[in-house]
Amino acid sequence: MRHELWHGQHGFTLPELLLALALSMVTLSAIYAVHVMLVRQQLVLEAQVAMQQDVRAALSMMTQELRLAGYDPRGVNRDKDSSNDFNGLPLDPIELQIQADLNGNGIPRETHEFIAYLFDEPTFTLRRRTGRGGRQPVVDRIQGFVIRLLDQRGEPTRHPTRIRLIEVTLTANPRQGDRTSALLPHLGGRQLTLRTRVRPRNLSVEW
Repeated sequence: MRHELWHGQHGFTLPELLLALALSMVTLSAIYAVHVMLVRQQLVLEAQVAMQQDVRAALSMMTQELRLAGYDPRGVNRDKDSSNDFNGLPLDPIELQIQADLNGNGIPRETHEFIAYLFDEPTFTLRRRTGRGGRQPVVDRIQGFVIRLLDQRGEPTRHPTRIRLIEVTLTANPRQGDRTSALLPHLGGRQLTLRTRVRPRNLSVEW
């Protein structure tokens, strides 16, 4: 009786097992591919969010320091002695320079009274220095750093005593110098451009 039952049952043939194994592999491959895509998208999203936060923080710090440009509590720029005059925004072809007499001694020469920003293009980094110190990184993945110096009417000017408004534009791209840069061409990493205008109060006083 047992012998008859054993011979009456049908198992899987080798082709059927191979087919089931192949279908399982295809299913697992599809699940793995979706998982990898989701992980990559998450990495890209995290990189973009971090980039936005970094650029906004850099602009915020720069805005606060630009507002102090030309701070002159002793009025040395308005007295009869022109030998001690200083520019709140010294013109420089490479750096954005900011100068302010923060300690009120009439001579803005302390380290914290001179600040400069520079775009280090080879490393895609915006750097900052104070006094004669080294250039420290502020934010990376920067693609462009544009400064426009404007007069009272909003027209571009290169005359230091006519500057009333500073327009700063930072363009960042997560593809520049980021650990996910190899993934972004396939997932469409988006560049970010932020612009701000700063009107330093102390530059509105005629010299």
